[in-house]
Amino acid sequence: MNNWYGWFCNAEYGWVEKACAAGDVYSFGIVLLELFSGKSPTDECFTGGLNIRRWAHSAFEEKTMEAIDPKLVSLILHDDPSEGQNNVQVYCVDGILGVAIACTADNLDERIGIRDAVRQLKASEDSLNHSYHTSTAHIVSLK
Repeated sequence: MNNWYGWFCNAEYGWVEKACAAGDVYSFGIVLLELFSGKSPTDECFTGGLNIRRWAHSAFEEKTMEAIDPKLVSLILHDDPSEGQNNVQVYCVDGILGVAIACTADNLDERIGIRDAVRQLKASEDSLNHSYHTSTAHIVSLK
């Protein structure tokens, strides 16, 4: 029998014997999907081979906001769907979901590393901060 601690890694495969960085990246991607979709990997809507990763990937490919938690969408769009077209916060969340999808790629060779994930998340944050500072500077210059 193997050591018990070897069984708690690589969530994508279930029970495996040893941890690896790719499994940690996968788990990080799943956590991002949970946070931004508002769904649990064990949500009852995931049946028949559908899981949180496949569901989010499908929505992401179709460029829909279905993968984003409706409460978060409401906060971002201020309950006005027309704001979504050029909303930098929507692009930021879209970037985060893109990182989550890249972290959970089925093929290990296609899965990004944690450093790349952090760089991409930082780029999303920087674009959001830049937009915020630009709009604040514009408002101040109007006064």
